[in-house]
Amino acid sequence: MKAVIVKEVGLLEVQDVPEPEPEFDEIKVKIAFAGICGTDYKIVEGVGGPLYPDGAIGWPKKTTPMGDKSMILGHEASGTIVKIGKDVRGNFKVGQRVAMNFRSTCGTCYYCTNGMEHFCERVTIYLGLMAEYAVFKENVVFPLPDNVPLDVGAFLEPLSVAVHTLDIAHVKIGDSVIITGGGPIGLLILQLAIKSGASKVLVSDPHVEKRKLAKQLGADVVVDPLKENLLDISNEFTNGRGYNVCFETSGKQAVARQLILLAECGGTIVWVATYPPNVDAGVPLFYMHSKELTTHAVKVSPYSFPRAIQMLPKLDLKPLITIYPIKEVARAFEAHKMGKNIKIMLQT
Repeated sequence: MKAVIVKEVGLLEVQDVPEPEPEFDEIKVKIAFAGICGTDYKIVEGVGGPLYPDGAIGWPKKTTPMGDKSMILGHEASGTIVKIGKDVRGNFKVGQRVAMNFRSTCGTCYYCTNGMEHFCERVTIYLGLMAEYAVFKENVVFPLPDNVPLDVGAFLEPLSVAVHTLDIAHVKIGDSVIITGGGPIGLLILQLAIKSGASKVLVSDPHVEKRKLAKQLGADVVVDPLKENLLDISNEFTNGRGYNVCFETSGKQAVARQLILLAECGGTIVWVATYPPNVDAGVPLFYMHSKELTTHAVKVSPYSFPRAIQMLPKLDLKPLITIYPIKEVARAFEAHKMGKNIKIMLQT
């Protein structure tokens, strides 16, 4: 089968590799679309990501290694079931359209039995989804609604992160919201925040294409933070009070700290992006105390996939998608680096 291989830092190739076969308790999926995540780009560039907190390219279970320094990339995907293990108990069928979670939790460790499956001590990580086929445990395979096309279905994993983010934020009807960063997670949060009742939403992003799309998707105000004064515009937008809820999705250290100044008294700040281990937001403790602010961070998406499935047909996701054939993966990653596209997907 064809697969996207990270040969070494900065070098991607499409190669023929052995086709995986499911174990007795696994499901084999013909991958249709695989999304490029910021984490994938970090892995290619050798700077790690949340899957590799030490910054090194590692070999979690079910990743297919192709040598000491190479691996099959990808953890966001949709596809069609082609084979089902004999011990799979769910109501799955060959030909069924599905999307997948890349994390299969054990269900029995301390965290799994205490409502914190995202900290599972024995999690199985399914990477290697930028390929023609992949295999999964049945607990991470989710049938897609009939009215959800496969490219939109490949949004399931990032949408689940946005769902978990809204769970953490507790957006209420009438809240004011700021979202820094107009990438895929930022624009998913935008749509979910509006549906949750946010009455005033500002999106800040330096790319004109992303600001235009944010406006199209319902943002009241969009800001270019490189050319406009975000603090001044926010003061006017919120009548000098600041935002009830602040979402940071840009991954910029200075922006993560800036949200502390933009939050209203009693406000909530959610750092959604991932940051390098040595990044410090420099939180001013007296300011936090005097404004009684609440801060949160986001780690993947526990218990969010079933609800994300329900939201897939309710959101406007097609405008976020740009598709490249898998053979043009190098060009696709270069486009991702430029930052103008929202979600680039590889079609296998």
